[in-house]
Amino acid sequence: MNIEELIEQFGKSMGKTIFNKKGKDTEKININQMDPGDIFKIVFNKLVREGDYNKAEDLIFDELERTNSLEVYSIALEFYNSLLKKSDEELVKCNFSKKEIYQGLDDIKKFKVDL
Repeated sequence: MNIEELIEQFGKSMGKTIFNKKGKDTEKININQMDPGDIFKIVFNKLVREGDYNKAEDLIFDELERTNSLEVYSIALEFYNSLLKKSDEELVKCNFSKKEIYQGLDDIKKFKVDL
């Protein structure tokens, strides 16, 4: 299997995860048609699933500085709110803390997009 096939399979898998699709692997995702926002979501979800909250947080702020979109701001809020539900022990295992969550929530306020 070559790298393009691996990337395509990864894209399918992540696309199903991101868009909550279930079913057969008959639908293909064309990486060439993905925009940077799609790639951000794929990488972000992978980092969160792996418990790499520090890198996920860095990615959020990079994306907010790049686009400052309401969608990314909403993802950031969901991220921090989901982390607030985790125990201190779970967070420590992932090298994160409640203090960092509250700091992150405070830091993203400057990116809030008004409708």
